[in-house]
Amino acid sequence: MLNRAIGKLRRVFAATLVMTCAALVAVPQAQANPNIAGKKVIFVPISMGISLTEGWARRMKEHAAIYGYALDIRDPAFNTQAMTELLAKAISEKPDVLVVHNPTVQLLSRQIKQAEAAGIKVLQINLQSNQQSSAFVGANWERIGREIAEDIVKSCGKDSGKSGKVAIIPGQLTAADSVMMNDAAFKVFKEHPEIKVVSNQASDWEPEKARQITATVLQQNPDLCAIFGHWDVHTMGAGAAVKDAALQGKALVYATGGGDNVTCKAVEDGVLDRVWSYDADGQGRDAATLIDLLLQGAKSEDGKMLSLESPMKIIKAGSDYSPNLCWKM
Repeated sequence: MLNRAIGKLRRVFAATLVMTCAALVAVPQAQANPNIAGKKVIFVPISMGISLTEGWARRMKEHAAIYGYALDIRDPAFNTQAMTELLAKAISEKPDVLVVHNPTVQLLSRQIKQAEAAGIKVLQINLQSNQQSSAFVGANWERIGREIAEDIVKSCGKDSGKSGKVAIIPGQLTAADSVMMNDAAFKVFKEHPEIKVVSNQASDWEPEKARQITATVLQQNPDLCAIFGHWDVHTMGAGAAVKDAALQGKALVYATGGGDNVTCKAVEDGVLDRVWSYDADGQGRDAATLIDLLLQGAKSEDGKMLSLESPMKIIKAGSDYSPNLCWKM
């Protein structure tokens, strides 16, 4: 089942790499004279109160204020049952656009299909369902997983003098980022048998749980070479465990994330070593732009999802480091 989900996600993601410039060409008059005042958008994230979703919401609110449409945010606070209930209520209200942040590839797929069938355009942000919708904005998880794995091979692989041992800490094993990054990373590792994944345990996005997982792995593998965390916020817990074990610089801590100033501070303090940032602030602007376009009737000519792939930057200590690589709320 997981392999089918990975395959479907891949097909959907490949289709979504067509950029939204086609939509911009398709609706120049509407974009110049937007007639979207009074329309309604509902945003259901995994949780508010974190820089990622707060950053997205800030940019969405800016556009809503400029163009006069309503933006309503429903916060399930990491409760998946509450999320499905909030989404059901949102669908019943028939907004013009529904923005969803999928905790797993399966959880919201039926509701996304239901919303689209009811004429509600759905924008998926950063984490995809395996159900296609009108639009998607987010990171290229396959690329991130592959690039981090290749960097781990350089740091921990043949002729490095290191053990080659790697621990992976997803947020959820069935979240789109984890499914796609793990699949890409394991393909790289398969070509380098000296790399050994000694742990692949989900933290449920909790820094303290990531810290506990890492502390246990380090007790069992004091020669651990790298930790690959699938979100910088919870991976900081893993970095704290490395620091507690006095293994900074020996066990490298890799992460992905939205790249706010807290991330840069963690890199400066040596809690995180290397972060592949997809720039949540930029994602918020892209999401807001796609909302504007969807409200104006934009759609792809081939029936696939409109898509904006988030630009990526690597934040790490060294001569190329600058705090300007990160954004501030």
